[in-house]
Amino acid sequence: MIFIFNGFNRAALIEKLTGNRVISKLYDFVKTNRIKCKCAGLAMLGVGCLTMSLLCAGVTVGFNVSYSGKDIAVVGSRSVLQNAISIATENITDTKAQKAIASPEFSLTLTVSDRLENAAQLADSIIENTDCIGRAAVLKVNGETVACADAQSIKSFLEQRRTAFYVDGAENSAEFVDTVEVEEGYYLKSEISEVNEAKSVIDTLNVKTVSVIKTEVAIPYNTVKKTTSEKTVGYSEVVTAGCNGLSRVTESVEYINGEEAARTELSNEVVTAATDKVVLVGTAIKKVSASERATASSAGLICPLASYRISSYYGDGRNHKGIDLCASRGTAIFAAGGGTVTYAGYDSDFGYNVIIQHSNGIKTRYAHADALCVSKGQVVSQGDMIATVGSTGRSTGNHLHFEVIVNGVRVNPAPYIGL
Repeated sequence: MIFIFNGFNRAALIEKLTGNRVISKLYDFVKTNRIKCKCAGLAMLGVGCLTMSLLCAGVTVGFNVSYSGKDIAVVGSRSVLQNAISIATENITDTKAQKAIASPEFSLTLTVSDRLENAAQLADSIIENTDCIGRAAVLKVNGETVACADAQSIKSFLEQRRTAFYVDGAENSAEFVDTVEVEEGYYLKSEISEVNEAKSVIDTLNVKTVSVIKTEVAIPYNTVKKTTSEKTVGYSEVVTAGCNGLSRVTESVEYINGEEAARTELSNEVVTAATDKVVLVGTAIKKVSASERATASSAGLICPLASYRISSYYGDGRNHKGIDLCASRGTAIFAAGGGTVTYAGYDSDFGYNVIIQHSNGIKTRYAHADALCVSKGQVVSQGDMIATVGSTGRSTGNHLHFEVIVNGVRVNPAPYIGL
């Protein structure tokens, strides 16, 4: 069998073949023994053709790397292996973990060139196959490492803590008070904590939250009094009902861990104005007829207070059956006339009150007292202190409600006490 190669360059072929360590050894063996037979020549030619086929197919000699009992990669040279170990060491954040990397073993092998791994890929394989090293992250607060755990868990817990104090319905922003950093890398598994331990540390971080809050606030209405001389003192009537207004207040509120630290009003917009309550009050003095004065003077009663201001007359448009004399709480109340105390006690309408039976079928009542100084059945003289001014029972403000009752009928007390 004769092979003809046009333009065959023997020297170039030998150079190409001897570039491969395996073929080079085979060539040296044949050359040394100088096999001079046609079969040997054919064998040599067959080997050459095989070698050229392998070269064309991309087959090359490589180094199989074995680490921790596993084949983890094939590289083109020992230098790739050394570079990989350097890269792996540099990628391990924990200095103690660097000692955990063992020396890989390697052996010659044939492989396809496009399957060779570079130093970075081999470094990852070495780290991944080192049992005592794991991927994690450290949490640093103000430059100090406070936790080491799963990176995703740390990031998730940090976000939960940062947003934990958001105010519902507000525009919120938040940040950690301290400088917080997360550094991912490879660490000794013995140094990597459970995620719950990292969460406990993260839950102690201080968070500043700023919330822009819009609140609707009631604007209280004012009460305006208008007077009329057509009604007596003590008369009052609501002419216009009051109605609260509404304002929308926008505030920026700063919180530290949910506790308010500062509040700034950004705007205050009146949505609805308040409507004033208008009350009509009487100013006229109750007129007493001459016959009423004549009848009252015969009773010989005196005013039960030494100093007072009239706040309501008898009648006054609301069927008021007495006269109200305003005075400070604790002011002494005197008996308008001598007689016997027929009642001294408390009821829901008059509060603490006293009733004195006088002669000629006349009684007097002293109501809304703060305290009583007499008891039922006691005989008193005109001018004796029987109680003190208060605001008990159905009352608004300290005053004495004084009544004169003639033969069971409540009459206008004013003329009886000289008003």
